[in-house]
Amino acid sequence: MINRRVRLLGWRRRTYGMIADVVLRRRLLVLLVVPLVASCTKPWRDNSGLPPTATPSVPAAAPTPTSAGPTAPAAVEAASACALIGAQITVGDGGAASGYRELALKIRNCGNKPYEVKGRPDIVVLDEDGHPLKVAVVASVHYTEPARRLVLKPGEGATTMLSWRNTVTDVDGGSDTGTSLAVAVAPGKPRQIVTMQEHPLDLGNTRRLEASAWF
Repeated sequence: MINRRVRLLGWRRRTYGMIADVVLRRRLLVLLVVPLVASCTKPWRDNSGLPPTATPSVPAAAPTPTSAGPTAPAAVEAASACALIGAQITVGDGGAASGYRELALKIRNCGNKPYEVKGRPDIVVLDEDGHPLKVAVVASVHYTEPARRLVLKPGEGATTMLSWRNTVTDVDGGSDTGTSLAVAVAPGKPRQIVTMQEHPLDLGNTRRLEASAWF
């Protein structure tokens, strides 16, 4: 009986020792893992004393410049003028002497009903690229007939005279040459493109074109 108790007591001591050893090992594992986890979650800090390396910045791309010049007013081509407007404007005869130029523009009623014209035409001078030139179109001082109302029957026409000087007073400033016109019979009326290939307007740098009333 005594030997049995001794053996039981020894077995309990061994069991308690094993449990205590397991608990101790777990505590040691916790003590090792916690600092490692904490070190991984802390942000890295440079203790070298050197200044931080700057991240190179990529410069923003410069905007591409655009050369958007003034746009020409809406106008129909000469081939479509009869169908869309009922009249067609063409280039007539011209003349030149001592830097003075003049040129006739003619309008013809190509429709099937009367067409009215009155006053001076509304003209925009265009360069070779079709952009408007800064040219003032003023009343003619050479053709001074007063404006009157004209009613053109089908097939009839009227004329306006253009005049200008090709004076160049600023050599470095360049000169203006009109290669086409956007012409309306009167302000507010539809415009038609009139090509000036054979009679370009060599305006110098006067920036001035005279136009008479229709006659």
